[in-house]
Amino acid sequence: MPVIVGTSLEFTETPGGNAVVGVATPSRGATDVSVIRQRQAPGGFNPRHTHDREEVVAVVTGTLTVTMNDESHSLGPSDTIIIPAETIHQFTNTGGEPAEWMLIAPAGIRFFGETGEEAKPAWAQ
Repeated sequence: MPVIVGTSLEFTETPGGNAVVGVATPSRGATDVSVIRQRQAPGGFNPRHTHDREEVVAVVTGTLTVTMNDESHSLGPSDTIIIPAETIHQFTNTGGEPAEWMLIAPAGIRFFGETGEEAKPAWAQ
């Protein structure tokens, strides 16, 4: 049984004031689900994108605005949003402190830019 020790996780910095780490991903032994931890600096954002599978985002700290198909939702600690597959979406930290959330999705979820190009981030593998 794989045990992932939180203090051993190393975040990868990505553009837009973001940092991300795969917690339970195929490369860490997960076969059915992926859990990815993300954090974002105040004013940070990620690019508009889609996935081929549904994802669930549970906010841990901070204030996060999630825009899905041009409809925005403000989320705070303990709030969760379900993002359907193939829905264009974006996360923006609209608060004054870092925001952190957990992304939960089926293992093997694929990531696509707004124009359809596939991205294969190492932290999701």
